[in-house]
Amino acid sequence: MTLPESFGVVRPSVVAFMPMVVPRRPTEEGEMFPIVGTGVVLDDGLVVTNAHVVDALLKLPRPSDFPKDKFPFVAVLFHSVKPGDNPAITEESIAEIALEVIGIFRVEGLIPRGKGFYYGPEKPDFNIVRVKAKGLPHVELEPKPEKLTEGVEVGTIGYPMGTDALRAPGWFHQFGPFLQRGIISAILPTRCKAPHSFVINLLSMGGASGSPVFLAENGHVVGILNSGLIEPRPTYSRVENQFQVSGFTQSPTNFTYVVPAYYISNVLRDITLDKRFALPSDTPDLTDIIKHSPAVERKGSGQIKPLPNKTDAENVFDVHVEPVSFT
Repeated sequence: MTLPESFGVVRPSVVAFMPMVVPRRPTEEGEMFPIVGTGVVLDDGLVVTNAHVVDALLKLPRPSDFPKDKFPFVAVLFHSVKPGDNPAITEESIAEIALEVIGIFRVEGLIPRGKGFYYGPEKPDFNIVRVKAKGLPHVELEPKPEKLTEGVEVGTIGYPMGTDALRAPGWFHQFGPFLQRGIISAILPTRCKAPHSFVINLLSMGGASGSPVFLAENGHVVGILNSGLIEPRPTYSRVENQFQVSGFTQSPTNFTYVVPAYYISNVLRDITLDKRFALPSDTPDLTDIIKHSPAVERKGSGQIKPLPNKTDAENVFDVHVEPVSFT
């Protein structure tokens, strides 16, 4: 399998976490809510992301009339739709499908088995978010540590810089995540049966936290991105004809840390086998969610509708030009 093929396998399961309510100025009408972090669907109703992403989501402001029994954020799928999926859909396109969050499974700590030394964090940086939805596209985890080998090609899919990257020219011109590629640079603390992390050589930015990291050869997810290594660099000021250190700036590097999939796989096994964690009986299927979702046409740069998927671009637009003359 090639990297583009692996991307096609993983991409449908990637979600963006967004607040349900945020203050807006009148000029922001119709714009997308900010993306706080990335996640990926593991199974029906189960989405994994970083614990620090969940912490940020739980701190989101709530209006005084916001329901106290509701979470203030949703997991959004940018999902392919076609005519017939929803009464308002007239052509193939990408729709924002909001999945209701109904629970969170926190990692409270590790239970060691056997003897040995552990060099990792007390709590691996991931939580599992419960969403009220069945029939979701989901990834396949690869929990075997022996698959983590230096030099192996991997990809990651997510939302670095959140919505800032999606509206870089000043308007929303992109609906969907970014693909980045790299290799496994190091296994932490070393190659072993239970590595607490591994490093990939690509730049990580805010919003990409929780992105799935997958093997380029088959699309199997070997972990989720959780942080980048920051290099402190001194800044200098001149004092009495001498330069002195006045502070430090934080510069991102191409070393990014990943939570290994075996942590997540062990939790997923326990959740799926425990009836206490079962989805409510009235949980809708993804097709039903799409069918009954309100369809709103999003405003773009020049109010031009997206290109139909099955039409050649050269047959859609004529480009108007005018000569420039000196007066």
